[in-house]
Amino acid sequence: MTVSRALRVPVPAAIEALADQYGRRFPPALRGMRRIGREAEFPLVWPDGRAGDASLLWEPLLAEGGGRVAYDDAAGGSMIVRVDFGAVGYEIEMGRATVEVVLPPADDLHQLAAISEVAVGRLVRAATSRGMVVMGYGIQPRTPGLAALMTPKRRYIALHRAVGRHWLHFTTTASDQTQVDVARSELVDVTNVMNLLAGPIIALTANSSVYAGRVGRFVSGREGLLGTLGRHRHGMTPRRFTSLEDWLAFICGQTCHVLPRGRRFVPYGRPFAAYLATHGPDLKAYLWHEHYVWHSARLRAHHATIEIRPACQQPPDQPLAAAALSLGLVEAWPSLWALVRDRLGPDPWPAMKIYRAGAIRRGLRAREPAPGFLAELVALCEEALRRRGRGEETFLQPIHHRLEMRQVPADRAARLFRSGGILALIDGMKF
Repeated sequence: MTVSRALRVPVPAAIEALADQYGRRFPPALRGMRRIGREAEFPLVWPDGRAGDASLLWEPLLAEGGGRVAYDDAAGGSMIVRVDFGAVGYEIEMGRATVEVVLPPADDLHQLAAISEVAVGRLVRAATSRGMVVMGYGIQPRTPGLAALMTPKRRYIALHRAVGRHWLHFTTTASDQTQVDVARSELVDVTNVMNLLAGPIIALTANSSVYAGRVGRFVSGREGLLGTLGRHRHGMTPRRFTSLEDWLAFICGQTCHVLPRGRRFVPYGRPFAAYLATHGPDLKAYLWHEHYVWHSARLRAHHATIEIRPACQQPPDQPLAAAALSLGLVEAWPSLWALVRDRLGPDPWPAMKIYRAGAIRRGLRAREPAPGFLAELVALCEEALRRRGRGEETFLQPIHHRLEMRQVPADRAARLFRSGGILALIDGMKF
């Protein structure tokens, strides 16, 4: 990948060719039942709530035997950034005190739950041996985003320089991202619907209300703080996209902050469309750029999945709540699109944008975009999971309970903090 080639390529033609390359990364049709994967981020803290140190985990993890080590960005790097055990990976995230547990695709939620339990158990053993606590929570509860908290990967340093101080919000947040299989024929429709439903996902999974040592103004502090990353660069997309070319053109209109060149990361600072104009439909470069556009739902060509991102990390006693909701939404997307149009009209984006903003601040206390909307949405998810015939609908029980009580984990976190401070919060959200 270079940044100095001098050609002139019509951008629409480059996007059309890029869309063809990109679409062929996905199967024409689903190969059996949709599989589901999980990328679960966990905050590490010391017993007093200060941010922990993920680098202290590598020695106890490797002592278990069978681990494979990966180093910083390019060959010759000396900093360990990931340890793999078979198909399960443990990776230090943008923050030094956040560990991402990367789980392989599972056939159903029962299998994913079993894999998750073993993987998180290994993480907890390693953290405990170093005196740290693993939290089922969506943000660092005490330590704010600071440059000193950023993992010094070369790419992160370059992106921090390009983005500025807002980049540092990534150093404290912990999401529970779900990957679900999608087919080529449904790419745009699924992406549209999952972004449109970012507000309901946040309302039902918010779990980051205490951050920087106090109860914040957002119940989803994670989504609220990351909303500062740039116009339409994070969160819900602004409109419905009509084709894969339309979607890719929108992504290419976003600023590409840096590009890799050999073992370095060089500033670019222009829309990625400018890169296409001089380099043509470079899929590798596009995938790099796309990785640093953080919409609530985004296609992942490497895995032929859609990645669903708005959920905070869930409490230890409800670990699969966000994954179950996300899988149900993807399975039910045609019915959900019909529901939204029926209740909100042909252009539901303005109403859902307002609802998302309310959900970030108030969770399930936010006014729904239409009466009974969330109950209908969850019912369609349950029906879709039941149709899979694996008994996966049982994993939606926490979601039903939250909806019935109009309480999300973020509300409990705020109560714990108000009653007993940071120590009570840690005790209530620790593994």
